[in-house]
Amino acid sequence: MKQKKRALTAASLLLAAALTFSACSNSNSGGTNAPPSGEPTEQNDGQASAVTGPLGKYDPPIEVTTVRAVNQAFKYDEGKSIDHNIWTDIFKEQYGINVKNMWVVDESQYRQKLNISIASGDIPDFMSVNKEELLRLSEEGQLEDLTQLLEQYGSDYLKEMLNQDNGTALNAATYEGKLMGIPQMQVNGGVSTAEMIYVRADWLNNLNLPEPKTIDDIIKIATAFVKDDPDQNGKDDTYGLGLNKDLFLQHGTVKGFFNGFNAYPDMWLKDDSGKLVYGSIQPEMKAALEKLSLLYKDGVIDREFTVKDWNKLAEDVAADRLGLAYGNVSHGGFIQKTNKNNNPDAEWKVYPIVSVDGSPVNPQLSDTANNFYVVKKGANHPEAMIQLANIYLEHYYLTSYAPEPNPFISRDEGIFPGKYHPVQIDPLNVNLDAFRQVQDALAKQDGSHLGFPANVHYDRLKKYAEGDMEMWFATIVFGAEGSYSVIDYYDNNKLGLYNAFQGAATPTMSEKMASLKKFQDETFTKIIMGEASISDFDTFVDEWKKLGGDQITAEVNE
Repeated sequence: MKQKKRALTAASLLLAAALTFSACSNSNSGGTNAPPSGEPTEQNDGQASAVTGPLGKYDPPIEVTTVRAVNQAFKYDEGKSIDHNIWTDIFKEQYGINVKNMWVVDESQYRQKLNISIASGDIPDFMSVNKEELLRLSEEGQLEDLTQLLEQYGSDYLKEMLNQDNGTALNAATYEGKLMGIPQMQVNGGVSTAEMIYVRADWLNNLNLPEPKTIDDIIKIATAFVKDDPDQNGKDDTYGLGLNKDLFLQHGTVKGFFNGFNAYPDMWLKDDSGKLVYGSIQPEMKAALEKLSLLYKDGVIDREFTVKDWNKLAEDVAADRLGLAYGNVSHGGFIQKTNKNNNPDAEWKVYPIVSVDGSPVNPQLSDTANNFYVVKKGANHPEAMIQLANIYLEHYYLTSYAPEPNPFISRDEGIFPGKYHPVQIDPLNVNLDAFRQVQDALAKQDGSHLGFPANVHYDRLKKYAEGDMEMWFATIVFGAEGSYSVIDYYDNNKLGLYNAFQGAATPTMSEKMASLKKFQDETFTKIIMGEASISDFDTFVDEWKKLGGDQITAEVNE
């Protein structure tokens, strides 16, 4: 029998107080027995179908449409697909919901495809949008107000998840007093979004190099990795500091490097007067860009980085060509893992990002939610998206499958059944909490008390300790010196800097920020490559302000 365990009593999932909503006379902790209008909604075929609060079953079944972005590295169980999988079966059989994907594209194409759909008015019943798209759709009256729907249909646990950051993300989804989207909270959110440094430890040993403590150490390591034959194969076939063409995305970003100079691109900061200013145009950026341009000039940065996305960079890691890059907490589990599979002698270590003078760095943190689930105005079942969120939390986090294997956890390389779900809202620090529980259990040599997901990580680490090298990916992430040890260090020392502006996109931001971002990244790339001088940074700042930056700054401060 499956045993239900509520989040409020599960130690691994205790995160924040439940979201407080005003009570209605016809509602209770489980929701209401009727749709917000008080009447059943109609399907396209004219049949009435309603649910009785969170996790109710539609009878007759309903169909809702959405659109999806998938990672090109995604794999599916044999016979399964994004349209037919473990989740779609649960939706249909247990809840009477058929989810139809109007279209599915790779993550890199999603924004473009979505904006074409928005422009044409051909949008699905629900979808994931960013802040700018949320504002645009709200202003055009294309979205349902979810305020009452969340109160009536949201489960207690869903409301708790949405209040993990004291409601900051919910405020970002509120337009003119109405909740227009459900924040897409991420499992590796909060402090877990901080960057760290991945280094080939065996290369450090080969060259008798110290572990990185300062930016100068990073430069020395990067220079030695490209010039001193770190793999000792007698060939000039290795790179220094890994960068990808997108600069601020995935493995090989420059954010962590910039943070070491007290520079914070793509986020709003408070100046000494308390005014919000944009990090990308602050003077601290200039010193970091100048250093990167010198590294590129000296051949320490791959000359072809401008044509390599992070997937190509990952191929360099896998092929023993790259041993130093900034990345996030999850990268070791699949990027460095591939290198370890190819070369069992490869050794990796993960370090906190470092500063110019060796003092602790405040890593920049991503917003609690950059994307939001929204519902099309006039959708037959506007509450269905919230029901799907309830279902995700109920089956992924609140159900114990022991002693049977958890069906949502990866069983084969690259297969993540839990990720097939179209509406995912996760506990921000569940994996950090799990890391701490696992380390305590390993010290006591007793993991019998652990719940999901800590029990999964504990079992993997035990298998690795017993010689199962297939479990190496677990130790680079959840081991005592893995990537979560860095996150633990940041959290224990209260390190980390959030965007000082958490509101919905302002009108000018919605209109011009994308083009300003493109202008910024092109300028930074040219400076790094030496196609523009470091003095051109000042010109960029002036142009950024004239092209809408000053107006956005005024609106943000207002």
